[in-house]
Amino acid sequence: MSQTPASRSGPPALVAPPVPPARHLLHAKDLADSRYADPIRVDDLARAARLSRSQFSAAFRQAFGESPHAYLVSRRLERASALLRTTDRSVAEICMSVGLSSVGSFTTRFTRTFGVSPTAYRAAYPPAAAFAIVPWCVVRVYGRPQVRTIREDAARDLPQDDPDTNDAAGRPT
Repeated sequence: MSQTPASRSGPPALVAPPVPPARHLLHAKDLADSRYADPIRVDDLARAARLSRSQFSAAFRQAFGESPHAYLVSRRLERASALLRTTDRSVAEICMSVGLSSVGSFTTRFTRTFGVSPTAYRAAYPPAAAFAIVPWCVVRVYGRPQVRTIREDAARDLPQDDPDTNDAAGRPT
């Protein structure tokens, strides 16, 4: 005997409320923020938002005021500007590390966005060596006093049984 849904006894099945579309857009935006250096494309962001590319582009533009591609490029340029200010890495190396593949395109986009070339932008800030900070763990290890026990001091002061430096009685030569 089969039971119809109306004749089943027990608690009703719980159904999760639908996730609002804006949540998926935020997930795609977070993906662009965290993986900007990877060769990520708008198709990958659309897949993360669970939308088609055209639906995603329209919804993203409406929600955030710019296209997904423009957002991804601006994020990469922001990171590149921070690297230019704080490292001595070459412009080409920075270009590749932020996910862009052409130094010429990078320089053109950077100049349009910031009004100066990447090299001129870097020259306007103090050299990266001024920002060289010793990590706290290194300071702690090397700043710690060298405490030795009595046994360590005594062992250090005793002559070693090295046949090249000691005579037959164990005295240093």
